[in-house]
Amino acid sequence: MNETDLKSFDLNGFVVQEGALTEANIDSLLERIAQFEKTEYPGHVLEKHGNSYRAFHGCHLYDAHFEELTRLPQMLGPAEQILKEQVYIHQLKVNLKQAFSGEMWPWHQDYIYWKKEDQIPTDAIVSVMIFLDDVTEFNGPLFFIPKSQNLGCIDTNKAPDSPEGWEGNVSATLTYQVDEDTVSALVKDGGLFSATGKKGTAVWFHGNLVHASPPNISPNARRLVILTYNAISNTPGAQIPSAKQRPEFLNGRDRAALNMLERVSLLG
Repeated sequence: MNETDLKSFDLNGFVVQEGALTEANIDSLLERIAQFEKTEYPGHVLEKHGNSYRAFHGCHLYDAHFEELTRLPQMLGPAEQILKEQVYIHQLKVNLKQAFSGEMWPWHQDYIYWKKEDQIPTDAIVSVMIFLDDVTEFNGPLFFIPKSQNLGCIDTNKAPDSPEGWEGNVSATLTYQVDEDTVSALVKDGGLFSATGKKGTAVWFHGNLVHASPPNISPNARRLVILTYNAISNTPGAQIPSAKQRPEFLNGRDRAALNMLERVSLLG
């Protein structure tokens, strides 16, 4: 990541990098996803309608391809540049917005979940979204509100219709949502950005950047993987009783600094 990219990230709360993964990389990951769809793992979540998967969480915990992905230089390097120190994976998920059936994600910030549910002390945490399909205006892209990260973590009450427990954190009725008045004010100030691009594109975004995505009613899937890197100095401070901690596929327990992969062996 060059200086221009870093300045854009600091200003707008996100930056887009084309060609972060090769066709071979993507094909390897899609082959693994096809297998996940046939197998039950913890962290696999269905859409509300129950007809297709919404997301696979924690794939790196049971699959070597996704573990390798977290340590690729083009992933780990920019994460360390943005956070200015070594990092670990707090969370990894594959979001599956399937053709005709992928449901929406309401307006929200990510960091509020890591703060309230996992007790991550600061927003020294960053996510990268990698397109596994071409993402267009038609198949449910993420909408960002540029510069909205400057408002900090927006304190909000739990949505009354959100499911209890961690399931509410990943459903179409999210636990913590940003209200319409706040969204309107932020859009008036920063506008809107639709994150579209060719498969293999990587989009880095701040934990407090307000974002959402509409349903996918197109005939084209919109699959992507999101890696969330946390600074090793930013691990949870207060001890949460193990019985009250979110599952490991949402709240990573291995907080040792990641080592960069020297040779790609599984991802092509």
